[in-house]
Amino acid sequence: MIADAFLLAQPNQRINGQPFFLWEIGQRLVIDHWMDHLFRSNATLSLWQEQPDPALRRHIEGIFPLCLRAEVHDQLATSVREICCHLTPDGQIKLQRGSEPIPCLPDQPITRSWFAMVQRWLGEFQRFGTQLPELETQISPGVIIGHHCKIAKHTVFHAPCWIGSGCTIEAAEIGPNTAIGENCSVAAGSEVRNSYLLSHTHLGPNLRLDGVIASPGQWFDHQSGNELAKP
Repeated sequence: MIADAFLLAQPNQRINGQPFFLWEIGQRLVIDHWMDHLFRSNATLSLWQEQPDPALRRHIEGIFPLCLRAEVHDQLATSVREICCHLTPDGQIKLQRGSEPIPCLPDQPITRSWFAMVQRWLGEFQRFGTQLPELETQISPGVIIGHHCKIAKHTVFHAPCWIGSGCTIEAAEIGPNTAIGENCSVAAGSEVRNSYLLSHTHLGPNLRLDGVIASPGQWFDHQSGNELAKP
């Protein structure tokens, strides 16, 4: 079964220089989560790009496991071959039959779509726990900690939340609906909720993050997509 995905020229917003499909969600990328969904549906991705993106093509053609079948086209098709694959505003990847192409991303700030995917991913931890016990540990329902982390004893976690490997958390309050990427640090007295610290981000003491995407270089409000001034 071929799942056509039609990627229009927008959104052109990038984080850490990467397009949407290469944004991280945990230890993996958006495109990897997308392909996992198609694999479970026995579908092959056919990605039609209005504007070619060499980085995305290199990732799909050079890094994917053989079982995750995909092809990339540097133009848009005019019809759907079997099913259309698209993301709903609440972060759900859907397959829909028909002949009319459906844009694979919803008409809303792309950061909002991405964080909706993050929330669904975190919700799976709360319902099912970690599927990678060799890489991470569930310390309480919906609270997942990667290996080689340093967590101060007065740190408070609210599920669901995920902490990547190699992080240092100093007596902070983390969650709910929060992910801390790999090799991040959060200083004492800070609170992080409804937010995502991308890998290698360092958060100073006594800061309050709510609804923020924080990277080493840029911060964004994930609902509006607007860039925020770093404190």
